Amino acid sequence: MLPRIIEASSQSKLERLPRVAAEHTYVKSKSKCLPSTRVKIQNSLLNHLKLAENRFVWLRGSPGTGKTAISMSIASTLEKEGTLAASFFWDKNQQGTGLDSLEKFPSTLARQLAVFDADFQVSLVNRLRQPNSELILSLPLESQMRTLVLEPMNGLRGLFSTSKERKFTIILDGLDECGSSEALTSLMNLILLLDELPSAFSILVSCRPERQVISIWGDRGCVIPCDNVDEVDSDETFDTIRQMVKDGLKGCMGESQWEPSTNDLDAFTSACRGLPVMASIRIREVQFQTQSGSDLESEFEYFLNLQAAPQDLNQEYLRIMRRAFRPRLSRIRPHIEKNYREVVGILVAAPVPLSVHGMSHLLGIAEGKIHAILDPLSSIISIPPNNAEVKFYHATAKEFITGVPIGHDEDKVFFIDDSKGYLGLRLLRFVNNVIQRNEIGLPTELPLGDKKNGCFPT
Repeated sequence: MLPRIIEASSQSKLERLPRVAAEHTYVKSKSKCLPSTRVKIQNSLLNHLKLAENRFVWLRGSPGTGKTAISMSIASTLEKEGTLAASFFWDKNQQGTGLDSLEKFPSTLARQLAVFDADFQVSLVNRLRQPNSELILSLPLESQMRTLVLEPMNGLRGLFSTSKERKFTIILDGLDECGSSEALTSLMNLILLLDELPSAFSILVSCRPERQVISIWGDRGCVIPCDNVDEVDSDETFDTIRQMVKDGLKGCMGESQWEPSTNDLDAFTSACRGLPVMASIRIREVQFQTQSGSDLESEFEYFLNLQAAPQDLNQEYLRIMRRAFRPRLSRIRPHIEKNYREVVGILVAAPVPLSVHGMSHLLGIAEGKIHAILDPLSSIISIPPNNAEVKFYHATAKEFITGVPIGHDEDKVFFIDDSKGYLGLRLLRFVNNVIQRNEIGLPTELPLGDKKNGCFPT
């Protein structure tokens, strides 16, 4: 009976630490590498992570090159081996969940390590039982990392072997999606603290080659083994994308009387410019178009005969916008422009994800009109059924929409340059409409601000 009471007490202490669903198993918008793809770079990373001289290993690459897929595959491999100590996959599209910031990184890491190792869990719980432990979460993040992760590990160094190989790995993916450039600098400082872990641990970090990351490695004099996805052999990248296309369009080919030839599939693959993210986008686009009245042969003809075919990801996003709303490069119709800016504007500005129903209520626009805007963009925006949250598949799409306009003057409509200001104005209009309609039953007999109403000017 007593052990059960102690265990329940320990769990109660741990559950007071906030955590987010950051493990690789919770990543839904992306998938790990297909079998037999990205094998060389995965093996290289796994070998780097085992060497005693490598505390940190860096997987770097440009947007859309498949870094997260590789990280997920590495995490899956290590999990099967029982050597994955923890993983945290940031995602700026998961606004309000803690995956787009670093506030819950130390506590989440501590909770994962407590699940991974029973001795660490005991050490952490003992730390949480100390006086003033309830104030830990009010400490600066670096102090939280020391208190929740490093200090509980200090007494366990003798339990972790000091062999020539590192036995356990922590995987941290998408560092550049943790928030602002200042947040990235803070995150890098937190990660560098992990150098104080016992020697059995190695850390894989995966992100774009941002200035903050490069400068902090350099300032600390760190020599970091690095695998660069941009430098992967072009034939290997082609084979990876070719497999993605073949697997992704399997359902479409099964329902089509026309079957693409080997040359057709090769040409489709080449047109993706070596970017797995572009392949994912086009696969989803073909799926949507064939479900909306087009046929597979026509879709292949469309992609293989594009005028001014996109050479990079931003041009690909512009192509998607034009196909959806300017199919013959004609000027977008005024009511479509208005609805686009309303719907996409609130999607990029909202601090938490919204469902179609929620967007309809907030904007005062019928759900059918919202679908008319979002459905043609379903290759870059996830619109799940059952009124679930609408999200971008990749952060790069949101970055495009809120970035510097490209294309013709008529294309400027697709860019939202002041999302925060836009949201504030929209919310103000929404509140005014609610008040005017008295939807929440505000008393109207007494003047606004009367204490009896419980309403006070702010």
